[in-house]
Amino acid sequence: MRKYLVFLAVFFLLIACKSSPHQSEEEPLESSESVAAAPDIEQIKEPVFIITSITILQADLINTRLKLSLKIDNPNVVPITLSSLRYELYGNGRLWTSGIENNLPVIPAQSSSEANFEVEMNFTNMRRRLLDDIIALREVHYRITGSVDVETGIPRFSDFRMNFDYSGDSEVIK
Repeated sequence: MRKYLVFLAVFFLLIACKSSPHQSEEEPLESSESVAAAPDIEQIKEPVFIITSITILQADLINTRLKLSLKIDNPNVVPITLSSLRYELYGNGRLWTSGIENNLPVIPAQSSSEANFEVEMNFTNMRRRLLDDIIALREVHYRITGSVDVETGIPRFSDFRMNFDYSGDSEVIK
């Protein structure tokens, strides 16, 4: 019985020594810089979308193919990936087109990237003024709305979907 108690005492003593809260010399203290480098979820900001140009690729009597150049600004300290963009594009207050884009670039931290994608417009349900503005290569007032799936690449943050609604003026080029 006495050997058994001595064995238990040694066992608990070893456990207590092994789990001591002090840090060994081999393990460096975590610097405040590395802790500050990982953003909190409240610090992850939504990207901003700006249509920089609308290019006429092919103009037919009824349908016109256009290339949209979309600038995506990333205000975050980490790069983000946009895996899917669902959009509705309006010009001069009328719905032009809608669609889904999946081939979007990775946007570097605190930087921007440009995505180009083609859309097709059918002018049979458009106002004549919009067609005239595009043919004359005048600026067009646009509004782009939709949602995008955002991946942060940070394991402790789950991916999220953000809704957006941006408007502005864009040049039409040929």
